Amino acid sequence: MLELRNISLTLERDGESQALLDDVTFSVPTGHLLAIVGPSGCGKTTLLKTIAGLKEEDNGEIRWQGRNLAEDGDLHPSELGYVPQFSIAHDLLTVEECVASAVALRTRQADHESAWAVVEQVMKQTGLTTLGDRQVKVLSGGQKRRLGLALELVTNPNLLLCDEVTSGLDPKSEREITQLLHDLARQNDKRIVINVTHSLTNLSLFDTVLVLHEGRVVYHGPPRALNHYFSVEQAEDIYPKLARRSAERWGDSWARHRDSYYKAYKLAPAEEVPFSDAKIVENREPDRIKLPSAKALTDEDESDLKKQKESDKDSANKEPEEEDSWGKHKKNRDKKKAAEEEEENKKHHKRHEHDVEVDAPHRLPGVFAQTRELLRRRWTIFKRDRSQMWLQAAMLFGFPLLVVIFGFEGVPQVRQMSVRQDANVLLDIKEQIAHRASLLKAGGIVSGLVLMQVVLVTLMASNNAAREIAAERDILERERLGGLRAISYLLSKILFLGTFVLAQALWMGLFVEMLCNGIPGDLVVKLVLLVMASASMTAVCLGISGLMRSPEKATILSIYLVGFQLPLSGAVLTLPKVIEPFVQPFIVAYWSWSGSLNTMKSTSFYDGVKAITSTSLEPANLAIFVLSIHLIIGLTLAYAGIKKSQWD
Repeated sequence: MLELRNISLTLERDGESQALLDDVTFSVPTGHLLAIVGPSGCGKTTLLKTIAGLKEEDNGEIRWQGRNLAEDGDLHPSELGYVPQFSIAHDLLTVEECVASAVALRTRQADHESAWAVVEQVMKQTGLTTLGDRQVKVLSGGQKRRLGLALELVTNPNLLLCDEVTSGLDPKSEREITQLLHDLARQNDKRIVINVTHSLTNLSLFDTVLVLHEGRVVYHGPPRALNHYFSVEQAEDIYPKLARRSAERWGDSWARHRDSYYKAYKLAPAEEVPFSDAKIVENREPDRIKLPSAKALTDEDESDLKKQKESDKDSANKEPEEEDSWGKHKKNRDKKKAAEEEEENKKHHKRHEHDVEVDAPHRLPGVFAQTRELLRRRWTIFKRDRSQMWLQAAMLFGFPLLVVIFGFEGVPQVRQMSVRQDANVLLDIKEQIAHRASLLKAGGIVSGLVLMQVVLVTLMASNNAAREIAAERDILERERLGGLRAISYLLSKILFLGTFVLAQALWMGLFVEMLCNGIPGDLVVKLVLLVMASASMTAVCLGISGLMRSPEKATILSIYLVGFQLPLSGAVLTLPKVIEPFVQPFIVAYWSWSGSLNTMKSTSFYDGVKAITSTSLEPANLAIFVLSIHLIIGLTLAYAGIKKSQWD
């Protein structure tokens, strides 16, 4: 049983409070298919996300199987399935691979055979068996909706929430998906299926329909009574009719007539039985009792509204028991009952104060099991993305060649000064000028080659990480709701991107070293600094990607970050002494560049480097330490971004 009691949710917008949900109360028994319908913007998706725990209500309580979710913890990932409006899956994976990945990330299976048994069962259940080898990108809209359902059914959830899964489909596909939802509700007598939809067709397949209008419940009952309540010939006429009156008036009207409909269609028991014990009798004809007339709901002018008010008063006098059920006298009695129930529930929860028990196959896999699956899946996607592979190859081999072009003739040697005393002053001056010129030339080439390596490595790092999280944000949100750990996701990204960090940085350093006949300084330290520059920029851009909702915004911000590396490094133009101490700590290129040049202290090239710049050159160990701080900060931001819910 799912129960919502007086749920309200308010949003502050432009300094004003806007009620998204207003005193929403209803219950749904198990083995039941409920449709939540209403005009656009009435709060359907908000209500569904509130049930799922993606949004937190301001007032009221949600109970699942008798326990208060706010006090006793959210639903276990195995209990809940949430199917968003559009299918969320990787385009380059096949249907079978998507389902298999969901099984690996959300369940613990004894062996490979049992895991594939679940995959085959779910695909058969959703009609995807013949589509197993097709990539997601070639599926039709209806097939993608079936896949979205399949990804949630791997844990056999008892509460399946579907958000507009039939929107945008042709009539045939819409009915097929609705029929599938109907079958899913019937296949498991412990399951509740709730489908949010704007469409009013195929309502006969639902057990009950909940109509929302501006965040208020204005009807909850069987679809066959819908037209009677709103006094319309066709269900499609309901939305225009809702617009004729305020949501408050519709809500008040339903509050007055709710008991009569519940009694007539056995949606609620007699007054003596708690509302939470309500049962729904499928296809049962209503009892022969007087139902509220829907004629009153068609009034549009002031005179008719006045008549309706008088009619309501007369009805209240004639039928006090019905009015009292939601009137003042009944409220006092309900408060007393609610207090007694709450006390009993507290005693019950004290006796059962532990985590929700689930069987072994539904327990979440361990951190490393999830990490391994995510990493395997990411490499599969990378290998199938031809454009990305060509881009990586072009950067891996093209960027080092770009550096080598400027040092293909090798690093020039610094002209040495003569140690003998020459009586010819002019020759001595010429020798000093030549020495100075060779010093500047060698220092400029060495500094430029090192800086180009660093900047190009950071550019590759930005390209690798900028879209890594933001581009699959929707998939991440769905999988986190299903039990994916943030640390597992982050570890998979570290391992995946770490491969590119090592390959690109080491290849850049070694390739340039070989073709430029050796750049002065300690090769090992220079390689470490290149790797650290790549790793720290990768981490920072990964953090940006985790915090941004849009991959385009993440990419632009990361590109700007790399673009500032060259001018702010101080290698080309020296920064003013006033701002240099405040800027340099944040510039990756500065630390890798200055640390590499500092390793040349024992060579004559160091004087040449110092001659062309007045920027201080930091020791390599300090540079590595600062870059490590950048790395840690970037990964921390990435983890925070992964943990933060960013559902649309």
